[in-house]
Amino acid sequence: MVTRSLLATALFAALVPLPAAAEVDAAVNYTLRCSHCHGSNGQGTRATLPSLGPALKGNPFVVNGSPAAIKNVIRKGRQGQKRLYDDTYPNMPSFGFEVVPDADALVAYLKGDLQK
Repeated sequence: MVTRSLLATALFAALVPLPAAAEVDAAVNYTLRCSHCHGSNGQGTRATLPSLGPALKGNPFVVNGSPAAIKNVIRKGRQGQKRLYDDTYPNMPSFGFEVVPDADALVAYLKGDLQK
């Protein structure tokens, strides 16, 4: 009986593609760490008060930038002369490993699913 159950589970897993854990974690990390400033769909918060962050969806830096450069912004933040926007947005804080454990997955999410 246990063998049948294991076989059924393996067959189900093979037939039904499940998202990778990193994809789920990246979407959750975006919601928890990024959406408050950059909007739930990456639209930015320019139209709201307080205006906290630029749009990431369609953002040339996110779309065309290297994953290493985007990861650097996530890990080190952006402030002062390093900022790309001459807008009223506050500085972006840094997010260390304890806050965003898989920055590579978050970058992939920003460049992939968030852009759809």
